[in-house]
Amino acid sequence: DDVIISQGEDGDHFYLVDEGQYEVFLKQSGDTVQATFESGKSFGELALLYNSPRAATIKCKSGGVLWALERKVRHRQ
Repeated sequence: DDVIISQGEDGDHFYLVDEGQYEVFLKQSGDTVQATFESGKSFGELALLYNSPRAATIKCKSGGVLWALERKVRHRQ
């Protein structure tokens, strides 16, 4: 039940599921699972692409492995 991302927080990583199961929850839907991500699926792209808050909470349902791609900001002078 580790929380990977929380709805409403700022996002700076995109995740690719290598192993395990990850459940999606929305605050307005209570504790109902909205979707499940497994191997080959990804999440977290909206916060990176649009610089917007996380749209959902993602929790680990079973032990697994995630790959994370970090947004790196470069300042040009």
